Amino acid sequence: MQPEPFTILDPDGAPQMSGTISAGKLQDTLRIYNDGAPQAALQFADGVQEGECIILHAPHRPSAKMHYVAGRLHGPAEFYSPQGALLRKTHYRRGLVHGVQQDFYADGTLFESGTYRDGVLDGDWQRYYPSGVLSERRTYAAGLLQRTAELFGEDGQPAPPKRA
Repeated sequence: MQPEPFTILDPDGAPQMSGTISAGKLQDTLRIYNDGAPQAALQFADGVQEGECIILHAPHRPSAKMHYVAGRLHGPAEFYSPQGALLRKTHYRRGLVHGVQQDFYADGTLFESGTYRDGVLDGDWQRYYPSGVLSERRTYAAGLLQRTAELFGEDGQPAPPKRA
């Protein structure tokens, strides 16, 4: 069966969606528009999301870049503010966060970082002050906190324990 391109228009004639269908299934790039402006580009193979997915805040300004394998998030993913700053960098395996995930302040400074295994914290997790100095450190195993969190002052020195 030959691939058939299609376009869905809004009542004003601006495109809302365009792509290709073959044997009743989405193929190649599906494009989604908002008031005629690009909003997303998703890759499909035989009706299943496969490959890069880009979501936009506005034309040429990404909101998210993700990868899919067999319809599940798999591979690197990045999420951005409307101003274009990288807010989160992570990695997925079979639809679950797996590996290092980093969150950033709007200026690009690291806010926190943690290691995940199959969707749960597993390993070190750290949070930072806007200055870049470590503010908190925790260690997890299979999602369970392994010991009391270590807290640090803005000078980088261990903070005194909090009293109940």
